Amino acid sequence: MTNEEFFDLLERHDWYYNYSDDHRVWKKGSEASKRLQAIIQENDMWTRMYLAYSDYIFKPLQERQSLEAPKLEDFV
Repeated sequence: MTNEEFFDLLERHDWYYNYSDDHRVWKKGSEASKRLQAIIQENDMWTRMYLAYSDYIFKPLQERQSLEAPKLEDFV
């Protein structure tokens, strides 16, 4: 997997799957989350990417609106 492919996974991941009332959505998100967790064990840079993207996503909306989303270029 390339850095670009991994970053694309981060961007497309349903970070809010845990809040879904639909079990199918929750299950798909949970499986994708487990996959991401396994992948970040392979590469320190991917771990930093994951943590930065996760931190950005879960910031309060007001704070996040004044920030730019992490970009691949921030890490390579």
